[in-house]
Amino acid sequence: MDYENLINSRKILIRKAVADVEKWCAPSLTRVGRKHPDTFWIELFDPANSSEITKDDAHLFLTSFQLTNRVIWNKKAVAALMGKVRSHSTFKPIEDIPTLADQLRQCSRDTRQTSAASKIAAFSKPKAKVYIWDALASRSARLRDWSRGPRGKKRASSSIYAHANGEHDYPAFYAACDRALTDERISVEFTSAVEALEREFLRGGGLMADRVKIPVEFIERRLLDKLMFWEGWSLKNKELPPNDA
Repeated sequence: MDYENLINSRKILIRKAVADVEKWCAPSLTRVGRKHPDTFWIELFDPANSSEITKDDAHLFLTSFQLTNRVIWNKKAVAALMGKVRSHSTFKPIEDIPTLADQLRQCSRDTRQTSAASKIAAFSKPKAKVYIWDALASRSARLRDWSRGPRGKKRASSSIYAHANGEHDYPAFYAACDRALTDERISVEFTSAVEALEREFLRGGGLMADRVKIPVEFIERRLLDKLMFWEGWSLKNKELPPNDA
């Protein structure tokens, strides 16, 4: 799928992203298949939650977010890190996610853990501006950056944002997602989708209706995460996702 086809399919991809946000931001006691929704993890990581985060919690989180592929984890150490993040009153994503990724790397036999760090951060600090590191979203971000400049400009050869030594460059990915969010904030289709989601969550009550804990910006970022994921999926597979994907 090329750039023009992706743009022409935008309404389809936004609908797909909206459906995903609705599904994954369901009340915390519901299940999405066999998995817990986002709200379950937000409540677990809430500083007001006095229960200990256990290695079983860490195991469930890692498996739920597909972070165990070819990785052997020290889950007790991961749980301790989760508890440490939960206890922090402030969080600076550009600085703290790479630091957390390095700490998680020590829990996983030296495998890069930017994705795990960003996912823990996204649900433990919903008021912080966190963009979830994802290879498919990276494809979308690269194409979006290319589309803003002269069309003759050569696209990046890799979708992964990395330093010269191959290590992940989360600040660069963050900046690319921030540019994407700036663009989407002037898109009627995107902003209308955010407004519709907020109305739906307010009607439903519960955590997603609590603007003290869940600002509108979290809904906005979650929608962007899903939209860029499906854009990247379409670019990789050269087709639109099926309705039941």
